[in-house]
Amino acid sequence: MKRLCTKWLYTAVVAVVYAASIHGTAMAKAQAASKLMPKAGAEILSDTMGVDFSGYIRRLQEDIQHNWDPMIPAKANSPESKKGITVIRFSILPSGKIGSMTLETRSGDVALDRAAWYAITNEGRFPRLPREFHGPQIELRIGFFYNIPIPPAK
Repeated sequence: MKRLCTKWLYTAVVAVVYAASIHGTAMAKAQAASKLMPKAGAEILSDTMGVDFSGYIRRLQEDIQHNWDPMIPAKANSPESKKGITVIRFSILPSGKIGSMTLETRSGDVALDRAAWYAITNEGRFPRLPREFHGPQIELRIGFFYNIPIPPAK
């Protein structure tokens, strides 16, 4: 049975936007909201040192999605269709081992946050970082939508 909740990883874009609070107009608020709305995909936060990580990130997202699907709580499906966004920041060492992890944004529901957290930690070890990369780790921000539309990429 296909799950009905929106299940996709997204990048959380953190921005400070003063326009909505200063001007108070509906237009300024809409512009501020669009700047704060996360985008689909994972965001590499650290210096890639010129190495192309696109294939690595694609594989990482597929692995996390595969882990996440069976963990999505029943309350995220119809009829309740619980909504929320969870954002997790984490690092991957050259060996593929998960380094530090931080829950940056809570969904408001512990079960949704736990499913997102375990989607990453249950991987145990990701593939080794590309050989061309000589840094100590890569740092990523990745998030999880629960029944919230993913905005189109601009």
